[in-house]
Amino acid sequence: MLKAIEADLAEAIEKAKNSGKPRNFKQSIELIINIKDIDLKRPENRIYEVIELPHGRGDKPSKICVIAGPALANEAKKIPEVDRVIERDELEALTGNKRLAKKLASEYDFFLVDPALMGLAARALGAALGGRGKRPQPIPKGVNLAELARSLKKSVAINVRKTPQAMCLIGTEDMDSKQLAENAAVVISKIVDRLEKRFRNVRSIYVKKTMGEPVKVELAE
Repeated sequence: MLKAIEADLAEAIEKAKNSGKPRNFKQSIELIINIKDIDLKRPENRIYEVIELPHGRGDKPSKICVIAGPALANEAKKIPEVDRVIERDELEALTGNKRLAKKLASEYDFFLVDPALMGLAARALGAALGGRGKRPQPIPKGVNLAELARSLKKSVAINVRKTPQAMCLIGTEDMDSKQLAENAAVVISKIVDRLEKRFRNVRSIYVKKTMGEPVKVELAE
């Protein structure tokens, strides 16, 4: 099914690219999946997925913040894909500082946390991240942190919690439409796999530029 709709996605993406007036900045291409017949009051129906895009995010890679103790912090500082490293003292200073916590939550897409600091990170940043549909992610024991960061640079996070709609960036307008369609297909596949009735729980799918009008993906029967 997903391979079959890539042509429909590419056609809709081309229309979205050509819609609206030119802007003096590079616009993102966004995917919107509207979901139906799902009760989000039930926790098991809520969706949180981190999805690596096969062709990456174009010129808008994810921004990654690592929160860690001395050993992991030193490792993280050597990884080019890590944009910010926060150690315990700075994290403790964030506790209760809502303004700064909100600023950090808006600046970074993924927050990787040393398991030993998860409780403190939740107190300092939990509310600010939750308000933006983000969450601190514990760094798995023994993981290759550089490989994880490289993967997340190309990833998006989907959070379906209050509204039956999944939205994310799938790249930028200068990317090839076929590659954008393949990125979109991977996201759709991951979301559909989480739905009880799969495509029967999908009301509609749209793509759009940052400042453009949504274009409906006309799915072939």
